[in-house]
Amino acid sequence: MEKPSITAIILAGGKSTRMNGNDKGLLLLQQKPLYQHVIDRIQPHVDALMINCNRHIQQYKKAGYPVFSDDLAGFCGPLSGIYSGLLRSKTDWNLFISCDTPFLPDDLIDRLAVYTANNSAIYPYDGQHHHPTILLIHKTTIPQLQAYLEQGERKLMLFLEQISAKSVDFSDKAACFININTVEELNTFNQKANKQYFF
Repeated sequence: MEKPSITAIILAGGKSTRMNGNDKGLLLLQQKPLYQHVIDRIQPHVDALMINCNRHIQQYKKAGYPVFSDDLAGFCGPLSGIYSGLLRSKTDWNLFISCDTPFLPDDLIDRLAVYTANNSAIYPYDGQHHHPTILLIHKTTIPQLQAYLEQGERKLMLFLEQISAKSVDFSDKAACFININTVEELNTFNQKANKQYFF
């Protein structure tokens, strides 16, 4: 099956409470912002790219891609960024990726896209953990997502269960889904041998 046209949307709109309030996507890993690592991994495999952020918009614009903020005020979580991105995207299929996953596998999109014929939302499972903030999702889910958010719901995994999202086994590449959540984790990766974690 031919891979559909896909827009990638980097989710960098959170409050980063575990990063002492620092804007996580802008923190440096090996002298490069975290969000730029994600772009470098994903950009060759998609047709368009956008960035969702709620702070430091001008800094994110330096990457040269369209930047937008959540339509819902108050840092409502990743679903708010996903909803806002789906409304703006010009492709039916959209890959949302959290800005703190810098080691994504090169075959991520190919392996998720296998399931686009029969599913409206697809995300990776690393053998131990689900990764719903790495989500390939179709625009037809917008009405369901809007209704879910209007009910005051914010839990991403619960929404994916409601729409029968498909999880895809990436247990052979579990290390590629490491996400950097704390200052301590970031410092640890920066102290490691330069290329050790770059799969």
